[in-house]
Amino acid sequence: MNRIQIVGATGYGGLGILELLLNHPNFEVSSIVARDEAGTRIDLVYPHLAGRTELVINSPSNDLIGSDCDAVVFSTPDGVSQQYASNLVTLGRKFIDYSGDFRFRDTDDYAKYAERHPSIKENSHKAEQLLNRAAYGVSELNKTNIAQSEIVGNPGCFAIGIILGLAPIFNEDLVEDGIVTVDGLTGSSGAGKKPAPLQHLSHLNDNVIPYRLLNHQHVIESEFTLGRLGNAQGATIDFIPHLLGTTRGILSTMHMRLTKSIDRENILNMYREFYKEDTFVRILDTAPTLKNVLGSNYCDISVFVSEDMNRLVVISSIDNLMKGQSGSAMQNLNIMFGLEQNAGLDKTPMYP
Repeated sequence: MNRIQIVGATGYGGLGILELLLNHPNFEVSSIVARDEAGTRIDLVYPHLAGRTELVINSPSNDLIGSDCDAVVFSTPDGVSQQYASNLVTLGRKFIDYSGDFRFRDTDDYAKYAERHPSIKENSHKAEQLLNRAAYGVSELNKTNIAQSEIVGNPGCFAIGIILGLAPIFNEDLVEDGIVTVDGLTGSSGAGKKPAPLQHLSHLNDNVIPYRLLNHQHVIESEFTLGRLGNAQGATIDFIPHLLGTTRGILSTMHMRLTKSIDRENILNMYREFYKEDTFVRILDTAPTLKNVLGSNYCDISVFVSEDMNRLVVISSIDNLMKGQSGSAMQNLNIMFGLEQNAGLDKTPMYP
């Protein structure tokens, strides 16, 4: 049984991976770590875990992080895993990080991301010598590297929906000038557990709120990944995120012009072929919705072509706390330990 430590266990992302690990046939949780609620049982913080676990939350320390485990999952803000990375590699511990600390292959790429991120104050990286050893955690595109790496940078929640939605078409260099306009709709849980005025019920309920217009940090990893894929000649993503009065889910609607005329059936077949071995990507004839992926690790995708066959709309849908976060982390853990990708993840979406 492989032993997993969760750092940042009291946030939504840490809670999500804990819930998955409690049901996993090949992993057990060795310890949970967080600054909040240290010394308290996790089932008292989250009563829905009553009868499932009585793990006590530990306060983080240099001696504790990476001890008595085979791998660590960091569900922490940017800059945290950098502080422990070198020691974890020395100890021979694998780790996955939810933040952007290890999504990029060099310091130049990381600096472009850091410039966009509202909570990162400087562009330097504390473990830059490890960046080229990390794998970017889009499981469907990067299985071999993930399997061979001890470090995985989990993708951003908006980024995974954009990348999976656009990968087949960029792989064939079919996007005119590589330019895509994306409208992203997200539930409030994507902003995390800490309250903020933007998420106040009276403001968010019955409302749609555009934010971080053309300046969201997840665009950087999306552009790098898509622009370097297959025959692609670069990517430019004009992205507008919108906050919805819902809890979970991300729906991304992506508009582009094609480099040549293609009908819808041919594009659907291209997508089906591209993802034919990927359990968690479903190519639909109808438009995806948030409800149809709720609580699951699925990414639903469909495409729609204009009458002149020169313009394409791609729609993708994910649960931001699953495929957008803990579900992807679980899928990557399975790959890192040589397990079936759907181990502990074979969940039907919740409906209604």
